[in-house]
Amino acid sequence: MDAVWPYVQRSSLWLGVSLLFVQPGVSQDRVPPPETAVFADATGTVSIERGTLLQVELAQRVNWKRLARNSRVEGRLTVGVYSGQEIVIPTGTKIELTIDSVKKASDNAGRWKKAGNAVVRAFNPLEKSQPAEYVIHLSKTEIEGPRGEVAVAATALRAGHAAMIEPRVGRRGMQTAAREKTGAAKGHQTLLLQLDEELQWPAPAVRQVKSADTAERGKARAFLLTQLSASHSQKGDPFQARLAEPVSLGGQFFEAGSLLEGKVSRSTPPRMLSRAGSLYLRIERMTSPTGMSLATSGTLAGVEADHGAKYVLDEEGGLRGLKPGVTNALVDMSIAYAVGKVTDDIAETPIRAIGAAMSDAAVANAARYFGLGASAVFLVTRHGRDVRLERYSEIEIDFGRFGEETSGSAVLQR
Repeated sequence: MDAVWPYVQRSSLWLGVSLLFVQPGVSQDRVPPPETAVFADATGTVSIERGTLLQVELAQRVNWKRLARNSRVEGRLTVGVYSGQEIVIPTGTKIELTIDSVKKASDNAGRWKKAGNAVVRAFNPLEKSQPAEYVIHLSKTEIEGPRGEVAVAATALRAGHAAMIEPRVGRRGMQTAAREKTGAAKGHQTLLLQLDEELQWPAPAVRQVKSADTAERGKARAFLLTQLSASHSQKGDPFQARLAEPVSLGGQFFEAGSLLEGKVSRSTPPRMLSRAGSLYLRIERMTSPTGMSLATSGTLAGVEADHGAKYVLDEEGGLRGLKPGVTNALVDMSIAYAVGKVTDDIAETPIRAIGAAMSDAAVANAARYFGLGASAVFLVTRHGRDVRLERYSEIEIDFGRFGEETSGSAVLQR
């Protein structure tokens, strides 16, 4: 028995040492992967900063001009709301709005300018004027949360449409099509909101953004903060935009709400002979809310446009107005003929008074030249289509060439 006891002691010691080394390995296997783990706030809330933008797609088409006071409008988020690297309010969250008042925004155009626009539209029956803008005041905004409806203080910034114009490669080369977010032929109405106060969102568990969810894929959505157009914007004019979703560039993480700064790289206003305008933009710098700044290079990969927008997006990220087309050309020819005919008839009387000795055939031929000249002037002075980007419209930015063009010269500042 005395000979067996030392053997039992040594066996117990070995077993204890073995268990000591095995236990950490078992515990490590039970820890969830970092990308799939969820995070909870001690108080069960997540802070969403004041000024955060919320884009809402309306459930039904709304006629703002005839909307009654205290009407309720329903919609859903088209872009998720982020807090740092966490998705706080997911895409598709239901939002209910109570409308306090709707007023048509003043365009600040003078009397003569309005008269001129009316004349231009009279000679352009197929050209539509800019959609009317409305100032919308909300009396109540409620967001569907994990524990019920949450009332928030928000301001309506812009009412638009959810039709994105983006480049697409087709059989004949570079073509452009309108991508509808919901597949509808005319797109759905959207309303961009801005939080007026910091929001404590009741989220007991929120999902962290995976690396694949950020714009390492090369593209990110943003909201334009500057109104731009081919007819008024000049080369070198600055503009700004705000990120709608997180982005990772140059090994750095930029959260939603980061400021994008760029310049107009090229601009051509609409010209005579129906030559359309063009507008090229370039993103040059990105700055996070914490002050971290990175020199970058980005181009347009998509823009939000109202239904019936008459411009396309090429592979270089440039917006170009469409050509008039056969229908517009036929209408222009018809109007030119009518203008020439009227001028011909009007010119006969003064020509006959000046040339009293002229025969009727000579007077008719002279008046005909006046009519042909008026028709030619009308056709030559026809301007092409303009390119216009409204403030707060959604844009998609392509950072795909970031690594090729700026990896060696990127400047990171804090």
